[in-house]
Amino acid sequence: MIGQSIAHYRIVKKIGAGGMGEVFLAEDTKLERRVAIKVLLTTTPSEAQVARFQREAKAAAALNHPNIVSIHELGQAGGTPYVVMEWLEGRTLREELDEAPLSLAIALTYARDIVQGVVAAHEKGICHRDLKPANVFITTDGRVKILDFGLAQVRNTDQLLAAGFDSAATGLVTTPGTMIGTTSYMSPEQLRGEPADHRSDIFAVGLMFFELLTGSRPFQEATVVETMHAILKQPAPLDRIDPTVPRPLIDIVGRCLEKRPADRFESARDLAVALQTLTRPPSATSSTAWDLADRRLVSRSAPPPRTSIAVLPFANMSGDADMEFFSDGVTEELINTIAHLKGVQVAARTSSFAFKGKSVGIAEVGKALNVTTVLEGSVRRAGQKLRITAQLINVANGYHLWSEKYDRQLDDVFAIQEDIATNIARKLEVALTTSAVGALARPAAATIEAYDLYLKGRYLVEQRGEGLAKGLEFFKQAIAVDPQYALAYAGLSETLSLLAVYAVVPPPRALPEAKAAATRAVELDDRLAEAHNAMALVRLFHDWDWSGAAAEFNRALDINPNYVPSRYWKALLYLQMVKSEHGEAIRESLRAVELDPIAMLPAYSLGLILVNAGRYDEAIARCGAWLAEDPSQFLLLRVLGAAYLCTGRHDEAIAALEKGSAVSHRHPWFIGELGAAYATAGRTADAAAIQAELVARAGTTYISPISLSLIPLTLGHVDESVRYLERAFEAKDPMLIGTTNWPMYSEARRDPRVQRIFERMGVRWMA
Repeated sequence: MIGQSIAHYRIVKKIGAGGMGEVFLAEDTKLERRVAIKVLLTTTPSEAQVARFQREAKAAAALNHPNIVSIHELGQAGGTPYVVMEWLEGRTLREELDEAPLSLAIALTYARDIVQGVVAAHEKGICHRDLKPANVFITTDGRVKILDFGLAQVRNTDQLLAAGFDSAATGLVTTPGTMIGTTSYMSPEQLRGEPADHRSDIFAVGLMFFELLTGSRPFQEATVVETMHAILKQPAPLDRIDPTVPRPLIDIVGRCLEKRPADRFESARDLAVALQTLTRPPSATSSTAWDLADRRLVSRSAPPPRTSIAVLPFANMSGDADMEFFSDGVTEELINTIAHLKGVQVAARTSSFAFKGKSVGIAEVGKALNVTTVLEGSVRRAGQKLRITAQLINVANGYHLWSEKYDRQLDDVFAIQEDIATNIARKLEVALTTSAVGALARPAAATIEAYDLYLKGRYLVEQRGEGLAKGLEFFKQAIAVDPQYALAYAGLSETLSLLAVYAVVPPPRALPEAKAAATRAVELDDRLAEAHNAMALVRLFHDWDWSGAAAEFNRALDINPNYVPSRYWKALLYLQMVKSEHGEAIRESLRAVELDPIAMLPAYSLGLILVNAGRYDEAIARCGAWLAEDPSQFLLLRVLGAAYLCTGRHDEAIAALEKGSAVSHRHPWFIGELGAAYATAGRTADAAAIQAELVARAGTTYISPISLSLIPLTLGHVDESVRYLERAFEAKDPMLIGTTNWPMYSEARRDPRVQRIFERMGVRWMA
């Protein structure tokens, strides 16, 4: 049928099959839009099949709800019955669950949306009777849509008739007393062939809840018969749900999965109310189960990967605090080297270094970072002599799997690192392929002097703040000593890009130099993830080359799948592609958070994307939980402030942004958005005072035009705001990228002058 037309719908491609029909992507030639069109599978359908097909469409059409797929038209062309539905981009919940476990916040969001759709159906007298992850669709911007009412049953025809549907819509789509549906998601009464009412849908919802929380089905056995027996006879295995999940939520799942319909929730509305009561204020303390579960469920709902490791900071035993950079650098190099091994999940540097100087048991480290092994050690450096000890420990029992002591000359440090990584690979039973061996041979500096300078640069850059500018100088010194040192060029480029992004250095001064350094890094060593990540940042922030940036991030992740910066920057890149890709962006951010669960930047990236996607409640819940656990993650206050502002909670937005302004020493990012919050709340004098402060500071130091643009926009001075945005465009200011999707700029995006800016940036989906 590809290329053919049904009525005024041109078939583009087949996208799947549902109950009773095949589904195609089609072009609506009248309204010039994409639609999904479903046609009967049978070439010569019987009257009964046509009637059933039409009843399904009319039943779904009766359910005008944001969590149920919308029906545009029902018709028949050339003897072929068809139904036209809204075109959705994304993937099914089944595909999401098959890819990775979900965080608690996302699982709960999906659960609530599914239940709201079920409530809408039940209150129109319609039971779905085939609810399962394959019939739940998650759009790219995170919306939930229930699909496929092909097995639906109308319980109360009066409700549909009252809604304006004729009697043809009110017949039974399936006959009571027959066993229909998908076995793994059937209720006990369905399996027995008994009449099934709305409480069978509640049982199916419980099955999906269980899978959302655990990543597995509660009653899945080796055969269909065994699965049916488990559903009929075995109690719901609630002990398989992560114990950090709040008990009230586990109880809700258990009640949905009661064998007797009378013991379940009486209605989907009651279930929705029960879920709603689980909303937790973000100010709750970190000792609550919500904090633990929301932070860790993404990795705890499944056991840690068999080959997973955390490299704890090697202790500096040199007796000289100035040598701290060296022991930290050795640790970081080991993390980066081991991370190249295919099939090994390596906890990221930030999360591992959170345990530096703390007396914490190996079991606790393993649980916090979701790893099965831990590498710890020490470094002693005295003159040209070097002693490194290392031991690999099994988290489960505390046994040492391998240990070694190296007494060498200082210039043997590179060989020691390679030897440790090789032994780790063998103990973790990772096959040492040719590419893996190449990865272990990390490019060394020509001299220890250059290596020392590089490690000092990395040590300072990791401190952020003033450390960025200080680290920059050490990278330059390392390059001066060794002009062929690719890692130093990559570090220089990345740091320059960050200085421009954080508005510390004017972009026209920083980004061209960043591009030259990234180009040189890739020329010197095309196998470095750090080099390709640096080039990706240049493509993203300087060139506004979205596809080029994506290619470089992908290349970095091909080399090192555990390289977290490429994941969270790639997630933000998705928002600038041909259309807003919130679903993919969220998935990349979640992967970054899984690899680096304690770091601020992956969490910040996810928070930004959730706000961009309009998922404000989830952003508030996540950021509130993270801040309760670690108040130092001040960037999350910016996300929290924006989410509160977008939901009309002005006082809470102002409180978050005032706190962020204080801890960031009145960084323009924070006070610009604080001024906008004041303006939105009617505190125009306070907003004007902040704008005056920003303008005054811009006379003596660099202030991004973006920070200067928001308060005028919020006060209604659109022309003034647009002038700042045009100035940002001329300066190639990286912060301009954020205005293409940040909710606070929605008014500006409607201005033709701003749309022309975005067109010139290549963000054509926004124009």
